[in-house]
This record gives sequence, C-alpha cells and structure tokens, in this order.
Amino acid sequence: MFYFINEYILGKNSSVEHAAMKRVKLFNKQKTPAKIVTKMYDRLLHQTIGRFGVDNDEVLNMFDYFQGTTEMPTKVMHADDLNLPVEYAVEVGANFSKVFNGDDLVENIGFIPGTIGRVFYREYLDNQGNRLSTDLWDWRGFKSSTQFFGQNGKLAQERYYTPTGETVLEQFFVPDTNGNPLASRIILHGYEGMAERFFQNTDDLFDFFIAELSHRSAERVTFISDRPGTGVKPLLALTDDAHKYITVPIYHAKDLNDPLHAPLDGFLLPAFDNVAHFDGFVTSTESQAQHLRTRLPNAKVTVIPAVTTKPKSQSKLRPITERPKHLLVVGRLSADRQIDHIIRTVALVKQQVPNVQCDFYGYGADDYVKEMQDLVKELNLVENIHFLDYHPDLENRYDDYQLLINTDLVDGGPMAMPEAMSHGIPVISYRFNYGPRDFINDGKDGYIVDPGNQIGLRDHICELLTNTKQLTAFSEAAYNKLHTDQTELKVWHRWQQLLGL
Repeated sequence: MFYFINEYILGKNSSVEHAAMKRVKLFNKQKTPAKIVTKMYDRLLHQTIGRFGVDNDEVLNMFDYFQGTTEMPTKVMHADDLNLPVEYAVEVGANFSKVFNGDDLVENIGFIPGTIGRVFYREYLDNQGNRLSTDLWDWRGFKSSTQFFGQNGKLAQERYYTPTGETVLEQFFVPDTNGNPLASRIILHGYEGMAERFFQNTDDLFDFFIAELSHRSAERVTFISDRPGTGVKPLLALTDDAHKYITVPIYHAKDLNDPLHAPLDGFLLPAFDNVAHFDGFVTSTESQAQHLRTRLPNAKVTVIPAVTTKPKSQSKLRPITERPKHLLVVGRLSADRQIDHIIRTVALVKQQVPNVQCDFYGYGADDYVKEMQDLVKELNLVENIHFLDYHPDLENRYDDYQLLINTDLVDGGPMAMPEAMSHGIPVISYRFNYGPRDFINDGKDGYIVDPGNQIGLRDHICELLTNTKQLTAFSEAAYNKLHTDQTELKVWHRWQQLLGL
C-alpha cells in the first residue's frame, strides 16, 4: 500500500492537495493501491472529496481509522430523525432550528451549509442560555463527537465515538496564557485490546497512527509525505522497514534569492538533516532538484511532474482563436503573488486591447482581496477584471482562456503553469525559482519576463493577443509539449523507476 501523508483536504486547497489527488488517481488507475492519509478531524471530508472526484476508499483519515468509520455508508439525517421529545417545539430557520421546552430555549440544531436541514450539530443549553455541550454530526449522517464546555464557556473536553456510540477517543483542554483552549491530553480507549493509551496532542497521536499503518500491514508499506509540516515528524519516528519519501512542494530556503546557501525551511530541515533515513526526495522541477542535489549530495532527489496528460492521440486542442476569454490567473491571492502587478499590467494592456478580460481564480485573506478589488476600481477596470474565487472544477474552465499570467516572487513549482499549457494556453511569467524556466520555452510557448517588468508583461500580452498566427503557434507548442512529455504513462514510469515497481 502507498500512503500520501497530508494534513487535510478542504473545500479550497493548495497545489499540495491537488497534486496528491491527481497522484492517488494515477496510482489506482495503474492497479497500485494508494490512499491519501489525512490528519485533521473533518466531518465534511467525505462530502468534500466527492467534489474533486476522489473516492472514499482513496482517502484514509486518522479519526475515521480510530473511530471505525472508514467505510460508513451515507445517510441523510434531518432534525425530524433525532426523536426529540414530543413536548418540544421547533422553530425552523434557514441555517439552524431553535428547540424550545415551553418558553425555554434548550437546543440549537445546526444544518450542514448548502443543504436543506441536514444535521451538522446539536447544541445543548442550560436555563440561562449557556452552552453546555455540542454533539457534532458527520456528513454521512451519524453522531461523530461531543464537545463539553466549562463554566467560562471555553472548550474543556471532546469525545469521539464509534458507529455504535462507544467512546474511543477523549481529548482534554486547559487554558493557555490567553485563556484559550490548549490540548493537554488525548486518551485512546480500547484500541487493539489495550484499555487506555495516552498522547499529549494530535501530533503524537498521528505519529502512532502512521506507525500502526506500517506495523499492521502484511506487506511492506511506502509513505510519501506531501506536506512537510505534517509528514516529516512521524516518518522520522518510524524505524521499521517501510519506505519513506519526502516531496518538496515548497521553496526550500528562507532567502528567496539564495537557494544554495540560505538557511533551510524549518519544516523541511529535519528531513534534510536526516537524509539517510529517507529513500528519496521528490520535486516537480529540475531546477529545484539541481539545487537540492548541490546542497544535499547524499540525498536521492528525483523529478516527477505533478501534472499528467493524455497522449495527443486521445485528446483534442480547442483552437485558441475560438476561446471567449483572454487572461487567466490561478493561485492564492496574497502579497507574495504580486497580484497588484497583474492588475496594473491589465490597465496598460487595456490601452491597446480595450476589451481585454482577466479572470482571477483563487482565494486569499479578505483584507488583501478587498485591497486588490479597490485597486481594480481605482484603475477603472471593473469591466475588465473579475475575481471568481476558488473552483474545484477549474480543469473544465481552462479551455476558455488564451493566456496564463504569473507574477509570483517564488514558488516550489506552480501547478497552474503545466495545467494551463496542457490546455494549449501559453504562459507569460516573471522569472523566479522554481517553475518558469522549467515549464516555459521562452519565445516558443510563452515568455519569461524580468521580475517587476510590467512593461514587458504588457508588450508580450499585447503581442500575442493581437497576432493570431503567433498565438496559435505558441498554443500548439505548449499543448504538444505537455501531451508528449507528461503523459500519464511517462509520469507513471518515473514513479515505477523511483519506487522499484
């Protein structure tokens, strides 16, 4: 079995989670059993993965494992199914219902967002309206846990249940220096015949969980850590014969301009300090691999693309001239992505291409997004620039666009670049580590521009948008390269070679 170690899969994900979801599909398609392992307690996990086309048996969550709920069928649970006392009166609202015993509000029953009355929590109140406890319900329709609150209203204890209602995990909290709940102890009840096992926090429980996945397998297990802050520690603690690999999905050094000498990223440092403990390291770009090999001469570093394609014989390019939209930006909306540079560049492009359209797909901090939206208004670009938030079906939207723009300061290998190119979208990007020179053949299927050169961005955008012949040539070059070099079979062969399959 192959396990890809992650913290979570959320409704809005980064390239780390997207890469893992693509990989688990690739492995299982090649008849090689694989699962994404997640650490975070998430009652909506099995709803979320369905939106990304990931099957329940392709994800294994730590809490599901210990609660015995990995193969739970889905049941729709409404407030009417809770068997409330007949004397209770229910006042139904849009997001939750209030439950009264006479004049006293005794419960609030919350609904799963986006559903009609599907139970998400059941909150119990005392006669003063203070919250005593809250039952938490899983998307699949069963009571998963209960939270208990102290007299100060702060979380004091959590219990997690098996499908039959037995307590299998308890977590206790104490106030931190600011009076907020701090996990102090976790008890695992009745696991493998032992009455109680004690852990300090979920990190320690996760170490034990990873070890159990390895120890209880009849065959040798392979772990691939996708998120360094989650996977490195439990794999360092694992001393059996399991295979252990670390992906490097982020820029590995603290100084953006000195990848060869600057102090290493704190999450990756423990792995880099113990390279002999791991079977190898994986990165998506050759330029980062070269830097890692220079810094870590004893480490085995392999380049494997995160994006796979169908061969040209099984796919079709939508002509670039038939696409209704111009510019595409994909990724997190934050200062290090220099979104303001793109907005100002669009203002310059508009002087030559008045109807230019630019769509941003991604999420970010509310204050930063508002700042960028205000800049759009200030530059009179409301009709030209649109913030479309995060979309899980972005793969189905690429074919509507003609160019991808990227102004990052740094990246560990942006997935949007090869994804866009696989749809025949040329990329125009600032030069940074890592990605542009790995993916773009400058002047053939895109352009690489010096950082901060908004005039250069403008010139290349206008050049391609106003030259149909050149835009078509760039589109076809990008498409042909990705559908030749990064087909599913070629990427799978790289995994086979690395893993000895």
